[in-house]
Amino acid sequence: MVLEIISSNGTNPVLVLEFSPLRGRGMLIKSLQKICQRITDTLFRRGGTRGLTRGFRSDDDAKKPLQLEHFADLGRAVVVVAHPDDEVFCSGLICALKHLGCHVTVLCLTRGEGGPCDGFPREELGEIRSGEMQESCDELGVDELVFLGHLDPLAKGSKVYAPDVSVEALALQICEYLEGADLVLSHGSSGEYWHPAHLLVFGAVKQVIDSIGEPTPTWMTFLARQLGHPLPNLVNWDDPAFLRVDNTPYQDARRRSLECHRSQLGLFGRFAGGDHRDFIRLTAREAYALQKWGDLQVAEAADKGER
Repeated sequence: MVLEIISSNGTNPVLVLEFSPLRGRGMLIKSLQKICQRITDTLFRRGGTRGLTRGFRSDDDAKKPLQLEHFADLGRAVVVVAHPDDEVFCSGLICALKHLGCHVTVLCLTRGEGGPCDGFPREELGEIRSGEMQESCDELGVDELVFLGHLDPLAKGSKVYAPDVSVEALALQICEYLEGADLVLSHGSSGEYWHPAHLLVFGAVKQVIDSIGEPTPTWMTFLARQLGHPLPNLVNWDDPAFLRVDNTPYQDARRRSLECHRSQLGLFGRFAGGDHRDFIRLTAREAYALQKWGDLQVAEAADKGER
C-alpha cells in the first residue's frame, strides 16, 4: 500500500508513505509483547507504583549536601557495581577520591556477557567488556579491579535479569573486600532504572554493612535525587542527596574513561538522547545518598545532619 499526500497545487507529492501489512503486523506484535513483558514484570510495576506515589509528596532537598572536602581521613574506598561500565555512574567521585590520595577498589559482579552487543560478537562480549572496564579503571586511577565471577544473564526482549546468586551468598563474597574500608559506594535503592542486578548489589551491600561490627564503613549510593536532573530516568528518586561532587575538573578523564567502553557507547548515547559526550556533559554534577553512617570523620564546620 502506498499513500501519497499531494501539494495544494496538485503537482508534486510532498510526502510518500509506504506501508507493508506484514511489516506493520510484525511491529504491532513486538509492541504487544513488550507491553505484556512490562505488565508481568514485578520490578516494572513496583517502579511504576513508586513513580505514581512520588507525585503526591514533596521532596525536601533544601538542606545543603556536604562536599567531599568536609570528610577527613579518607584512606580506602570500595565501589561495588553490577556490570562493566557501571563505574561511570560514579567516575567523578572516583577521580576526586584519587586526587585526595585515597586507595580505590572496584568490585564488579559480572563481566557483562548479557549486555548490548552493538556489533561485537556475543560469544566474546564478556572478555571484551572486562578488558574495557580495566582500561576505564586505569584511566580513573583505580588501584584494584576485582571481578566477582557471576554470569550476566542475557536479556529477553525488554526484560533484563540478575545473576543467579542470592543476596546472602553475594554478601558473604563482598564482605571480605570491605574490611578496613572507610567508604563504600554502590547502586541506589531503586537500582537507578530498576535493574535487577543493580538491586541485587544494593541488597547485598546493605546486608554486609548491617552485619559489620566496629569499625563500620560509611555507605553511600550514587545517582541520588537531584531536582531538575537532565537524565531523570537514571535517578534514584527515593534517595536524598547527602554529598555532591562537581565534576568540572574531571570531565576529560570521565570522557576518556567512558570511551574505553567501546562496546557500550551507543547505550550511553541513548541514555543522553545524543552521544556519549552528551552523557558526560549532562552528568557534570554527581549526587550521593547516605545509606548508613560509619566511622568516617567530618570536619567540625560541617554537619552530616539526620538523613
